[in-house]
Order: sequence, then structure tokens, then C-alpha cells
Amino acid sequence: MTYGPRSLAGTFARYTLLGLAGLILLWALVAGARWAMSFQESVTLPSGMQLGREFDWNRYGRWDLFATNGTIRLARDVEGVCFNDRYVFVQSYERSFTGLYDAETDSKLSVDYSDAMDVSGLSKPGEGCDGYYTGWLGPGLLLDEGRPPFVPPCAWRNVDNDELRDRAWFERPCQPGP
Repeated sequence: MTYGPRSLAGTFARYTLLGLAGLILLWALVAGARWAMSFQESVTLPSGMQLGREFDWNRYGRWDLFATNGTIRLARDVEGVCFNDRYVFVQSYERSFTGLYDAETDSKLSVDYSDAMDVSGLSKPGEGCDGYYTGWLGPGLLLDEGRPPFVPPCAWRNVDNDELRDRAWFERPCQPGP
């Protein structure tokens, strides 16, 4: 068998395509790993409870509320939160998890909405939330590294509430308003 310029060119082309396919596969593995790791995000609230992003095939991911130990899941599919140093009121896409959670007992309290807001001190007449923010926030807005423009409005920081002990929480990234 003789090797001419045509067979060398064919061999070179095959190896080039094989190398290119390998690079594409490597890129896909790295991109997939980064995408999967984005579902490992979490934020620890001043109460010690944690909001963690979990992978969910039905949606782009879901946020769950975990106890102060970070392992016991208290609420699934969190849509919005209002929180202070002890309590977290959760609005969940799964209605059975909507309610008030107490960090001292790491459990959900059996009270209706109006009682929950009174018991927890999270009620702010006319504004809705008297926790670290005056508005209800989606968990993704609370990530530690803050990803502008997806951070809470600065005007929602409840710095006037002297009962909130973790004053460093107000130094977190926020979106300046007009």
C-alpha cells in the first residue's frame, strides 16, 4: 500500500475532525458542570435558616427553605419571603408550604396569615413586610454575591426597624432607585 498526498490529507482531516469533536465534547462537559453547579446556590438568612436552590426537571430550578442545620427541608418551591431575625414567612408555589417558620424551633407554626404576621412582627401596615425588607422578595434576589441588576431595590431595605439585629445585612448589594 502506498501513501500519497491524498491519503495523508485524508488522515489529517480525520484527526482534525476528531480533535474538534473532542474539544466540543470537553466544552459541553464544562458548560454542563457549571450549569448544574448553579443549582447549588444558597443564602443564609439572619435567623440561620437557609434558602437553597434545588434542581427540578419541571422548571428551571426551585428554591427550598432549610432549617438552621442546613439539611432539614422545611418548605419547597419558595416563591417569596419576608423575614426577620427569628421568623420567615414563605409564599410557596406548593400552597401546603406557605406559612410562618420559626428558626428557634426549626418548624412551621400553625397559624393563619394575619396571626402569623402579628406573632412574628413581620406586619407593616400599608407596606406588607416589616422584616429586613419592606417588600416580599424572591429567594434569587438574596444571593450572597448579588448579581445586579437582580438584587432588591435599596429603597426596600428596612433600616428604620431598630429591632433587626444583623445590621451588616443592610450592606448587601441592592439596586439604587431613581
